[in-house]
Amino acid sequence: MKQRFFFAVLGAGALGVASCAQSVPVGGPATPEPSVSAAGGSARWTANIQSVTQSRGDVVQSTRDRSYGSGTWSVGDAAALSKVDLVFTYAGQEKFLAWSILPGNCGTGALPILATANFPEINVGGGGRGQVSASLPVALPTGGTYHLDIYRDRRQGPDALVACGNLRYNGR
Repeated sequence: MKQRFFFAVLGAGALGVASCAQSVPVGGPATPEPSVSAAGGSARWTANIQSVTQSRGDVVQSTRDRSYGSGTWSVGDAAALSKVDLVFTYAGQEKFLAWSILPGNCGTGALPILATANFPEINVGGGGRGQVSASLPVALPTGGTYHLDIYRDRRQGPDALVACGNLRYNGR
């Protein structure tokens, strides 16, 4: 009697395990999860860059150059990279301009998101037009507040600021 009960329990257990091990067919082909870079391929930050009021030396009067441009900060070629494309028309005399991306809105005193050496200079050509494309060693953020500053020189102090543009996120 004990043997019959043992075989009955063993058979029921084996039948239960076998029924759990059956696979259910999947409907349709498997689809991979999109990667962060693929999903954010069209995500970008854009800015309209306008000249700022500047004080020139000891002169009490301040001036505002008629400089303007645009910038786009988008996903780079790898997860930890982003790229920036700037076009800037400059009315000043300098032929090389420095720039950087900083947290906060225009006028906010902050340090750039990266060291100054990561931002290549804008070479201003004939007619005052300058353009630069750069790959930055930072992933494109999807939140926060950022702005783009353009300076007369690499010191990037407030006295050298010529233009600024608030970056707006478009996470399509």
